[in-house]
Amino acid sequence: MESLHIFCKQLPKIELHAHLNGSIRETTLVQLAAERSVTLPTKLLQHAAEHHDPDREASLFNTKSRSLEECFEIFSYIPRCVNDVVSLKRITVEILEDFANDTVAYVELRTGPKVLLIDHKFPEERYCTKEQYVETILDIMNSFEVQEQERCVRELSSSKNKHLIRLPLVPRLIISVDRSGTFEKAEENINLAIRMAKSHTNIVGVELGGNPTRNDFRLFEPLFQKARDHGLKVSIHCGEIPTALNDSESSDPIMKVAYEEVKAVLNFRPDRLGHALLLPDSLMEKLMSQPIPIECCPTSNVMTLELALHYGGSLVDGMKTHPQLGQWIRTRYPFSINTDDSGIFCTTLTKEFLLVAKAFHLSEDDLLDILVRSIDHIFERSILITAKLKMSILDRVDALKRSLNKEY
Repeated sequence: MESLHIFCKQLPKIELHAHLNGSIRETTLVQLAAERSVTLPTKLLQHAAEHHDPDREASLFNTKSRSLEECFEIFSYIPRCVNDVVSLKRITVEILEDFANDTVAYVELRTGPKVLLIDHKFPEERYCTKEQYVETILDIMNSFEVQEQERCVRELSSSKNKHLIRLPLVPRLIISVDRSGTFEKAEENINLAIRMAKSHTNIVGVELGGNPTRNDFRLFEPLFQKARDHGLKVSIHCGEIPTALNDSESSDPIMKVAYEEVKAVLNFRPDRLGHALLLPDSLMEKLMSQPIPIECCPTSNVMTLELALHYGGSLVDGMKTHPQLGQWIRTRYPFSINTDDSGIFCTTLTKEFLLVAKAFHLSEDDLLDILVRSIDHIFERSILITAKLKMSILDRVDALKRSLNKEY
């Protein structure tokens, strides 16, 4: 394993854009589907073998078919497999384990509350409510956080190589609104987030996601303003589909509407933007002058834009043609590196950092700069926890670089 790969693997990372259902392990999804008699699309499992070979991680190839339309088709199958509290508990634990094992120190998982069966084996019995859905996830997060802290203390007390001990994972939850749903469903989720956040400090924000061709941010804007007024942070998916170049130059009414929607998002000024890929120069210039931190998901971007297809599945070559990331790196625009849907895109946060480093010839110090600046974008509600997290990451990176014989 090359030194840069080792550095990315051992780096205590921050994950700010991870969908719960999309982060499901592929093996778990297949097993849950079999148990529930759900036939998964063949494209979901296409070329699966190449993603389970450790030697392939550093080569950064992905030949799976994952256009934006195909992703939303695949997403539609996951709720049929994660359809009860039993499966919800399983995937939540496994996802937290996967992030922890990938040396992630802080993760914000996002999900929309759902009504589920208690156990799919007994469909005639009662269902869990949306509030119970959220409480199930929060209970697992709380237990996992305590276990992680205890593990870290235990390992630090007995290890001579303290720089190799993982920092304890701090998990937090963002409540999602699906833009393809109704205003009433969105209002229910926002009100639930506001109400539950009063007694659950690990609910840190709300977000708008889902199929970008459905509905419009402006329909839901009053709800997100309400969440903001109640002290919750807001993230909005933005710029995932092409828009007009400006207010007047496109004859395509769909492109004009897309442009107006993005402009409305930027005027709303959420705390973070998801993706912000396909912004015209006029709106990107607006962002450059008044930055809003962006949640960048490298592999997801390359796959949904089908950039790697032109290079035999090479994510590195595809990433070099990313419409925005090169500019963000050159100008030190505030952005974070994330996985989006690690199960669907067969990725890890380690692979994301390695991919960006290789595509744009970044050094370890460059990656460290991106990581440390992204800590300022987290939605954690405790100033004390945020400060402690930043100090712990800096201390750990300092020890890591010394262990790799790197100069400052």
